[in-house]
Amino acid sequence: MGKYKKTVQTVIFIIVMVLIPIIFPSQTILHYINLVFFFTALAAAWNYISGFGGQLSLGHSAFFAVGAYTSTLLYLWYGLTPWIGMLIGGLFALPVAFIIGYPTFRLRGTYFVLSTLALAEVVRRLLMYFKDITRGSVGIPLQFTGDPRVLQFPGERGYYYVFFSIALVTLLVGWKLRWSKLGYYLIAIREEQNAAEALGVNPHRYKLAALLMSAFFTALVGSVYAQWACYIDPSAVGSIELSIQIAMAGILGGMGTVWGPFAGAIILVLAQFMGLTFLKGLIGGVYMLYGALLIAAILLRPQGVIGFFERAYEVFPKLLKR
Repeated sequence: MGKYKKTVQTVIFIIVMVLIPIIFPSQTILHYINLVFFFTALAAAWNYISGFGGQLSLGHSAFFAVGAYTSTLLYLWYGLTPWIGMLIGGLFALPVAFIIGYPTFRLRGTYFVLSTLALAEVVRRLLMYFKDITRGSVGIPLQFTGDPRVLQFPGERGYYYVFFSIALVTLLVGWKLRWSKLGYYLIAIREEQNAAEALGVNPHRYKLAALLMSAFFTALVGSVYAQWACYIDPSAVGSIELSIQIAMAGILGGMGTVWGPFAGAIILVLAQFMGLTFLKGLIGGVYMLYGALLIAAILLRPQGVIGFFERAYEVFPKLLKR
């Protein structure tokens, strides 16, 4: 009966999500919903290595940039549809992840965080340097055609279904990972790496596997973003700001949880909206909100907001029975 109930809940959830663009036809509303799914997918992918594996990364913009540039250049040079280019971009992100992960996983704590930050900046600088390929800081504009065959749509509705699908897949992969052998090894490494090593677990191997998965899905989102924005440059797709936003969504929602990235993405997008609406006259208004939210999350609810919802989900039915 419990399995049947969960199946029904899942079907209802998917039906509601499919109907949202019809219920809310406003392009502005759909744009912000797309941003939620955009950050959900990125945070869920980040969660594979930083949440389950406990390796806090601030360099995921490197993989995002690889995906965006790979699919875009393949489309412009060879006419390859981004539907295929996004998969190639994901594959191209794997060697980048290996190069980043292989040496840095020997570091721990703050040293690992700083190394990921530095390596992401190296990727951004390389994109700036090779101007003949990437056009440097000028960026690469894409002609908007509205043709779904090249991953472009006349309105936000088409992008909604793409971002929702990727977000759903990354969350489902996270759920599968959480209860898999790899997930148990990663959690053991996160909690006490020395003890895990003593039991025969190879931390380097399993953390690298989680990073490769994370890089692949991050690059996929980068490819879709390129067609959504119709413009990319190193500062837009390879910035430290993007890496911090991805990490914030994961931290605010709850690191190492399955649905935490979704909750964190909602908070992050709401903070962006409030910052741009009410604090647009202040320099760095959005970043002030980011900082306040991060401090509040660390001090008041270090396990993320998803822990509160999970607790309410367990308690609320019991209160109704009284």
